[in-house]
Amino acid sequence: MRAQQSNTIPAPEEIKAANDSILAEAYRLYLHEKVAWILEDIVYQTYEDAMNNADGWVPISEDGIKVKGVFYNKERTKALYEASINIQTGEASSSDSVRDLTADELEEIEVHQRVVNAVRSLESIPSCPEGCTFNIEAIQIDDNLYRVYWMLGTSQSGIIPFGSDFSYDCDAEGNIKEVRRYHKSYIPTPTSMDGGGKVSLIVHSHTSICPYIAPTDIALFLLYGYESAGLTQFKVLSTALKCYFVFDAESYEISVEER
Repeated sequence: MRAQQSNTIPAPEEIKAANDSILAEAYRLYLHEKVAWILEDIVYQTYEDAMNNADGWVPISEDGIKVKGVFYNKERTKALYEASINIQTGEASSSDSVRDLTADELEEIEVHQRVVNAVRSLESIPSCPEGCTFNIEAIQIDDNLYRVYWMLGTSQSGIIPFGSDFSYDCDAEGNIKEVRRYHKSYIPTPTSMDGGGKVSLIVHSHTSICPYIAPTDIALFLLYGYESAGLTQFKVLSTALKCYFVFDAESYEISVEER
């Protein structure tokens, strides 16, 4: 398994470029996860009908304008539900009107299943911590590269499920080209204290396998920390780069603090 390694401390401009790239990747991942959450809400409202007729869903990026998720039928002929989020504004919309799947959607469904199944077949997939599920997001990076994220979700209230997360770069045929491990273990992080007090600071540490904030960190914090619990910041201690990286959800920036 190939890990992200860092043997020297990069120059400030290199750190900024890395952080900017992570922010862009994390926002895309967050939008895909958010679309999946919206689709889940629609499905649970019509659970019996959805379970009898549906096969699965897939998020589809359209022209850099929005991320759209389609929940389709077992025959892969119809879109039963769909949800989308505008990439620039974050505005969400959803629909439960049945329509034919487009040719582009059918192609994306096939590729999505191919790359996800390639990852599922690996013997190195970690076990899932109790109280969590693994969420899988396959995001197209370029014409022949998909990044399949293997990250945690939880229904436990007041927990951000950091950790136990990976990404797998695959071509459209499902050949795995690169693997990234972001954390060594599961880091369940409470968003409130016993007795109901508010958490003032969230910090966890990274080793050299992932010296920066991970895109999964940011996506999970936005969903479970910012939107669900009203928290605005968290920190990652980089033991490799000897500094703290601080993510602020309201400014959507990563700053650097001395250790």
